[in-house]
Amino acid sequence: MKTKIIACVNISKIDSVYSWNGKIQNSSEYIAIFKTVTKNKTKLKKKIAETHPYDVPEIAEIDVTSINKSYLNWLIESTH
Repeated sequence: MKTKIIACVNISKIDSVYSWNGKIQNSSEYIAIFKTVTKNKTKLKKKIAETHPYDVPEIAEIDVTSINKSYLNWLIESTH
């Protein structure tokens, strides 16, 4: 059986304002929240960096140590 890196991803369209190449940019982008277990986070970050079309993609980690037990169980089951 093939191992899954993530259990779920939430994707939302956002407006971003940022500095790039000395100019202020305003563009529409998408934010993706990938849900996975700790053992998969390095593999996930590497995959995002390899496949993302941006020169400098934002890859940030949110530590969710207070996640509810039933959701955590689903997350673990979904990434095996």
